[in-house]
Amino acid sequence: MAVTQILKALGSWDCTLKSTTPPDLWDRVDYFGHIALIPGRLDPAQYGDNLLTAARYVGVVRGRDNSGDDRRTKQIEQGYQLSGVGMAMWLGDDEDKGAVYETAVEMTGQTFPNAIRALLPASGAVTEGVFYSVGTSFTGETATAAGSSSTPNYLVASDADAADITIGDTVQLYNGGGTLKEGTVFTVTAKPSAFGFTNITFTPNAQGNTASGDQLRVGTFATYSGRHQYETPRKAIQYVCDTMTSTSTPVGWRVNGDGTLDAGPEADLFVTDPRCVISRKTAGKDTSGLESVPGAFGVSRDMEDYSTRVVLLAEGEGESIATGTADISPATPYKDIHGNALKLTRLASESDTTVTNADTRAALLLSQYTSSQDELTVETDNYYIEGSFQPGDYVWVWDPNAGLVDTSNEITFRGERLNPIKLQVTEARWPITEGYTVAYRAADGTWHDLTDHVEWDTSHTVYVTVGGWARALEGSGSQPVGSRPSQDSSIPGVPVLVEPFIGSAYLDGRGFTRARVVIAWTAPLNVDGSTVLDGDHYEIRYAVDADMLYPSTWAQVSQIPWSAMETWAQPFVAPTGDWQTMFVAWGESTAQLQDLSPGVGYDVQIRAVDKVGNTGAWSPITTFVASEDNIPPSTPAPPTVAGSRIALQVTHELAKSSGGTYNLESDLHHLEIHVDYEPTFTPTDDTLKGKVSATAGMIQAQIPVVATVQVEETSTRYVRVIAVDITGNKSGPSDAASATALLIDDAHISDLTVSKVTAGTITASWVMAGEIKTADAGARARMSMDGYELYNAGGTRTLFADAATGDVTIVGQLKSGTAGKRIEINPTTTLLPELRFYPDSGSNFAYVNAVSFSTVSTLGMNTSTFDDAGTSVYSRLFLTSSISQLAVVRDSDQSRRGGFVHISPTACSVGWSQDGAANDNRFEFSNTGETRHVGRWKDFAAVTANEGLFTGSVPGADSGTGLSIGFGPTMDSQLLPIVNIRDNPSAANTRAFVISSSDTTSFTVQLSGAANGAWSVYFWCFRI
Repeated sequence: MAVTQILKALGSWDCTLKSTTPPDLWDRVDYFGHIALIPGRLDPAQYGDNLLTAARYVGVVRGRDNSGDDRRTKQIEQGYQLSGVGMAMWLGDDEDKGAVYETAVEMTGQTFPNAIRALLPASGAVTEGVFYSVGTSFTGETATAAGSSSTPNYLVASDADAADITIGDTVQLYNGGGTLKEGTVFTVTAKPSAFGFTNITFTPNAQGNTASGDQLRVGTFATYSGRHQYETPRKAIQYVCDTMTSTSTPVGWRVNGDGTLDAGPEADLFVTDPRCVISRKTAGKDTSGLESVPGAFGVSRDMEDYSTRVVLLAEGEGESIATGTADISPATPYKDIHGNALKLTRLASESDTTVTNADTRAALLLSQYTSSQDELTVETDNYYIEGSFQPGDYVWVWDPNAGLVDTSNEITFRGERLNPIKLQVTEARWPITEGYTVAYRAADGTWHDLTDHVEWDTSHTVYVTVGGWARALEGSGSQPVGSRPSQDSSIPGVPVLVEPFIGSAYLDGRGFTRARVVIAWTAPLNVDGSTVLDGDHYEIRYAVDADMLYPSTWAQVSQIPWSAMETWAQPFVAPTGDWQTMFVAWGESTAQLQDLSPGVGYDVQIRAVDKVGNTGAWSPITTFVASEDNIPPSTPAPPTVAGSRIALQVTHELAKSSGGTYNLESDLHHLEIHVDYEPTFTPTDDTLKGKVSATAGMIQAQIPVVATVQVEETSTRYVRVIAVDITGNKSGPSDAASATALLIDDAHISDLTVSKVTAGTITASWVMAGEIKTADAGARARMSMDGYELYNAGGTRTLFADAATGDVTIVGQLKSGTAGKRIEINPTTTLLPELRFYPDSGSNFAYVNAVSFSTVSTLGMNTSTFDDAGTSVYSRLFLTSSISQLAVVRDSDQSRRGGFVHISPTACSVGWSQDGAANDNRFEFSNTGETRHVGRWKDFAAVTANEGLFTGSVPGADSGTGLSIGFGPTMDSQLLPIVNIRDNPSAANTRAFVISSSDTTSFTVQLSGAANGAWSVYFWCFRI
C-alpha cells in the first residue's frame, strides 16, 4: 500500500482492495488502465479527466491479483491486489519494451525542442507537453518582418531594421508575440536590398511563410545531431537530455499524469531554488518561508566512482573508432602514495554516439564522477511532504557530523546560520492513507471510484532519498569496452539446458488447468573458446512433441466422448502448431514457459545472439512432459433434492461450497451423485447412484444440472455430490442434502383428474383433452376438436384452421419469408387485397391487386417500375367488368406511355399512345363492323425491306410520258402498287396510264401520251 516515485524511472505502486469489493467493479479494472491518487474526497465521475492533472500521482495498472489470503482464515480471495508503475512506462518499460524506433530517427542541427519532438512515440502514447529551449543565447541583433511573404525562408524588413544582420549569422524565427515559431536554427545566406527594403534569405529550407511582425533573432544556439534506432523513446530522450546537459544547466524530463511530456532545463521543470531544508532541526517553518523536515535519516558518502578522466569509445570499429575525452577541472586535490596527482581514467563505450557528440558525452560522464557520492535517506512519521518537494526538486541538506556541509552556501533558519549542501530529491516512497480519493480510469475514458473499497495503509512513514543518483546514470557508456575489433566475427556457442526442469500445474483465468515449466541453462563461450562480451539475448523455441506417446490412463479416457479420441495408440488428439519463440535478456539463466497443455510432451531448444546479430547454433532438442493436471475441482455446494416413492430428483447450480452459483472450474466434466441414509456418510462405489454431465458450456450459459436417480425407498435419503474434471481429478464431497417433498412420478399414477394447474411444465408423449387454450379472453390461442384458433387483444379471431374441412382463414398479412425471394399476401396495413412477388433479394416486386368501384370489382397485374428516358413507368394488365387493358403507364398518374391493347364490349383498340400526343398510332375495331386507323402510313422514302404497306407521291417531268419509281431497299417479296395520276387540271386529261413493270425494287407507270404540264404519281404498295 505504497507509492515509490523515482526520478527519470518507472517507480512502482500497489494498492489493496477489500474482499467486499463488488466483483463487477473489480472486473472493470483492466490491465494498462490508470489509477489516480487525489488528496481529499472527490467524485471521479463528475471531474473526469481533470483528475489526471489534479492528482498527486497517476500510475499504470500492470498487476491484478486476488489469490492471496488474509493470514488468519487462510482462505483465498480475501482481497484484491492492484499494482503497477508510473507514467514513464509509456516511453518504455523496465525491459526496454515500448514504441521502439524500428526505422531510424536521424537529426542534424536540431534544437532541443525539435529533437525531443522527433523522439515522441509514434504510437501517440505520450504527447507533447511543454518543451523548453536549451542553450539559447541571443546577441540582441534582430530584424522584424515589415509584411507577409508567401516565399518560405524569406523575410522582408526595412533596410534600417535589417542593418545588424549579416550573411552567415545564425538565427531563429519568432512570431510577433515573441514565441519560437520554428525550432530549426537557420543561417542567413543572402541580403538583396531595393527601395529601402532588405530581402533576408535563410536556410535550411524547413520554414513556412513569414507573417507581418515575425522576427529573426541572431545568437548562438545549442543543437543536437544524432541517430536513434532499436531503442525506446525513454532511452533516446534521456540520451538527448544527458548530451545537452551542462554543468550550469542540467536538462531533464518528466511524464505528467495526463500523458504529456515536459522536457527542458531542470530549472523549468523542478524547484531548483530550495525552499526546504533537511536537517536534525525540529519541524516547522521560519519567517523566510523555509521548511524543515524532521525524522531519522541516514547519510552515506563514498568515492568508489571518483574519476579524473573519461575516454569514451564512440561509433566505428577497429582503428576507425571515434573517441571523446574529458579531464577533471580544476585539478584533483588527491595524491597517490608517492605524492603524484591521482590519476583514475574511466573507459566507456557507446557505439551509437556520433563523432560530433563524443566529447560532450565524455564530459557528461566525467561530471558524474568528480566528487563524492552523497546519499541521504529521510524517514519521517509526522511530516506530510506533499507540497514541499517532489522527485526532481532540490533541497538543502545539512548534517555537520556526516560532513554534509558546503561553505559556499549559507542560509538562515530561525536565526541560525547554516552551510548546507544542495542535493536533488531522487526518490520518494509514501503510503496511501485515508484521506485520498482513489480513482480508476478505463481505456474508454470512463472513471470508477475505488475509494470506499481501499484497505488504507495505517503507517504514515515517508522515505525520501536525496542524492545517490549518480550510479543510476552509469547506464550511459555501460557497454563492454573490450577490444572493439574491426569486425565482430565471434559467434556465440551453444547454451546447455540444465535438466530436470521444474514444472507445476495451475488454473488460468478461464478456469482451465494449464501447466508451466521453468527451464535453466548455462551461458556459452564463443565458438572459438573466448568469453562472450557482447551477448545480447537468448532465443528459446518450443513446440508440441507430436511423436511422443502421452501417459493417459483408461480412467482418464473414460471421461471423454469417442468424438474426442484420435487413434488407439494415442487416444487424445495432440495439439499441433509451429515453433513458439520467446526472447530472454543476456545475463539471465532461467525462463518460464507458460500456458502449456498438462501431460503433453514438448520439444525445446535455445540459442545465443550477440549485439551484432551473430547467431549461435540451436541446442539439441530436449523433450519434457508438462506437469499433469493434479488440481481437483473445488468442493461443490450441496444440491437441491426432491424425493418420490422410487426416485430422487437432484438439481445443482454448479456452485462452489464457498458460495455463488455457476462458478466451478471450467475443466469440469461431470458430477457423481451419492445417496445414503446418514447425512455424514462417506461416498463409496456402493453409494454412487449416478453420474450426470456438467461442462464449461453449462457453467457459461448458467444451465443447472438436473438428474433423476432411482431409489426404491420412502424413508429420508441424504445426497452428496462430487465434482470430477476432464482428467479425472475428484473434488471433496459436498455437504449432504435431503429430499424436501414427496412427489409421485407417473409410473405410480393410474388415473389423474386435474381441475386447475397453476404452475409448472407438463411433459408427456401424449395428452388427451377436450380443449387446450392459453386464456379465456383477450389475446390467446385455442386448440380443440374444431381446429386451431388465434385471437388478438380485442377478441377478434385472426386465424382459424378448420379441422373438419381443412379451410384456413386469416386476418392480417401472410408471407412466405421475411427477406429474399418470397410471396406476400395483404402486405399493407390497409389490408387491400394484394399479392406481391419478390423474385430476388432486392426491394422490387410485382403484384396483383383488386379494387372495388361501387359494386364492380377490378383486378390489376403490375410489374415493378423502370426508368424510360427520365420517366418512371411500369407495365399493367387492368381488368374490370367492362374493360380489359394491357398497357405501359406512367407511375405518377397511370396515363398511357407506349404500346397498349384496350378491349370493351363495343370496340377493340391496339396501337401506341401517349395520351393525346400528335403521333398517336392505333387501330380501332368497332361492333358496327367499321375499322378505323388513327395515325400516319409509312412514307416510301424511308421504308425497310420488310414493310407490308406504305404510300407516297413522286412528281414527273414536264410533258413526260412515263415515270419509274424505286423503293430504295430490295423488298423481301413482290409488291403490288395501286396508282393514280394527277395531271395539269387546266387541260383535258384524257390520258390513259398503265403499270408497265413492277418487282421487289421498283415499278414503272406509262402514260398514253405526253402530260399537259406538271404532273405526279400517287401510289400505295402492298407486299405479298
